[in-house]
Amino acid sequence: MFVKRLILIALKKVRSISVRILPKFLPYVLGSLLFSGNIYADSWSWSGAYLIQPETLEYSGPVQIQVKDGLVEKISSSPSSKEAVFILPGFCDSHVTLGANSLGGWKERSELESDLKQFLLHGFTHIQSIADPPWAVELSEIRKKNSQYPRISVLPPVLLAESKELSSSKVSGYQILRSPEEAMSSLSGKKGKIHLFLRHNEGEAFEVDGKLLYRMRSEAEKNGLELSVSTFGEEFANWEALSSETKVLYHPIPETSSIRPVAHNLVKQIWAPLFGIYFTRKGIGTSSFAEEWEKWTQWSPTFKERALSKEVLSTMPGLSESAREEAEKEYESYLAFLRARKNLSLRILLGSGAGHQLQFPGISGWKELRILSELIGPKEALRAATETTCQYLGAAHEGKIRVGKPAHLLIFREDPLQNWDKLKTLRTIVTERVKTEISSPEKKKTKGQRR
Repeated sequence: MFVKRLILIALKKVRSISVRILPKFLPYVLGSLLFSGNIYADSWSWSGAYLIQPETLEYSGPVQIQVKDGLVEKISSSPSSKEAVFILPGFCDSHVTLGANSLGGWKERSELESDLKQFLLHGFTHIQSIADPPWAVELSEIRKKNSQYPRISVLPPVLLAESKELSSSKVSGYQILRSPEEAMSSLSGKKGKIHLFLRHNEGEAFEVDGKLLYRMRSEAEKNGLELSVSTFGEEFANWEALSSETKVLYHPIPETSSIRPVAHNLVKQIWAPLFGIYFTRKGIGTSSFAEEWEKWTQWSPTFKERALSKEVLSTMPGLSESAREEAEKEYESYLAFLRARKNLSLRILLGSGAGHQLQFPGISGWKELRILSELIGPKEALRAATETTCQYLGAAHEGKIRVGKPAHLLIFREDPLQNWDKLKTLRTIVTERVKTEISSPEKKKTKGQRR
């Protein structure tokens, strides 16, 4: 599997420089990270708005929506407006890695601040970070205490079977398992959620197989612990995760004859396909990907400000011709799996994989939203980014806009459900008592001309 190799490479790179950077990095990440452009007030209102309704994901309007003291106070009929706005709930992302900089290394302070801002300016008010060092827990607690957004959910160190590709030294963000006994004991004394990287390497003395995974899932449930698994698109790993009915799966599932008999178990599970990681990896080094990258920079003005240039992209090594052909077939197989099972739409989480190679905060979430939309339709893709993922992460607004509930609102100048390119018309993000304004490119251009 071509992306499995990518994950292993990323682990090595992160491990090799983290010891040098983290001691300097830690004091900064625990500080207060505030974004410019934020407006603090007690109340706001919008008239002539079109508002996405919970469950149906149909617009109602025109309406007036009022926000006071961090809550949606009132929604009432309103006259139409020449400058109508379209209001969606705040987005949620179930799979990011805050500590990785999308280029194979750990972040420094400025990168972390920029990444958090990028999540918010693309409408992501809640994110879940996986495989981060201990500072992520402290950062999450501080941001929650200070009512800062995006709100961060974190997981304990990821469980990972020992292999020859990992050194004997401790890998920050991971708990290395060396035996079935260690695998089972890793589930004791923990609450909430825990995550496992499920991989198969020939010749290893120990690996988590299907029988052990089933025991781990049963033990986790007995202890009130939710076990989730990353399969990295591997056919065998997916078969084991599906067979064991592990509640939450990450990474795509191939459409193969061996998978089909257990695929029905997904109706009992929750799944974040992470298609964007695989789309990006197979294209690196090709002219078509350079063109796609240019489209992303036009799609998102806030991403354009920090995007890599075409010249830098052209220096990044891609796959060999034979490996790329294999990758294209695998990727199409992943898409085919979901395309044939649109009934799973209510079970799908949005996960961008931000932190993986060239998966940047915010814009990668938009890309995942677009891929899902092509497979299951725009409404169900939106449901994945809002109601399903936000409820899974325990977001206060639950991915919905309702009177009396916390206000997490995205204000667009044009309707993104008609065309996801319209996501670039996002102008305002409300996170309860804070309103963050985004300057439009037109305003920036006018301001520059006046100078």
